[in-house]
Amino acid sequence: MRLLTRSFLIVCSFALAAAVAWPQSLGEIAAREKERQEQVKRKTGGKAHVITEDDLRGRGAGTYSQPGAGTAANPTASPSPGASPAAPPKTDDEIRADQEKAWRDRLQQAQEDVTRLSAGVEGLQRDLADPSVGVYGAGRARAVSRLEEAQKQLAAAKQKVEDLQEEGRRSRYR
Repeated sequence: MRLLTRSFLIVCSFALAAAVAWPQSLGEIAAREKERQEQVKRKTGGKAHVITEDDLRGRGAGTYSQPGAGTAANPTASPSPGASPAAPPKTDDEIRADQEKAWRDRLQQAQEDVTRLSAGVEGLQRDLADPSVGVYGAGRARAVSRLEEAQKQLAAAKQKVEDLQEEGRRSRYR
């Protein structure tokens, strides 16, 4: 019995300690953070340290675009007026890869259009097949005209996909 009472008291004391220590209001947290920031400010003398590229890369290591270039570059050297920074010309393989990527993007967009229009046509057909809607009426006539227009758009989208596939075959992209 003593063991049970002792265990109960220990559990109650832990619960009471946790209840007292646990709750913190947002105001208390903000006050503690402000105090911490003031301590850091006093410690550094009130000056904020700005991190520069030199700090990140190490002194004199250059930049990402010019990794070996030091900070002692000739500041008086400038490109001639009207000269633009010359980018190396693309190779034939790079040009072909860019063209193939553009073609694949166009083909994917056309296939997405076909999928979207097919779903629209199916929805319109489902609406027209609904027996609860009157067979003779202005609403049905509008639905039939929308279906015909959607079918025309679907046929044009399918033709576009076929044309793009033919273009890919001729260009040997696949």
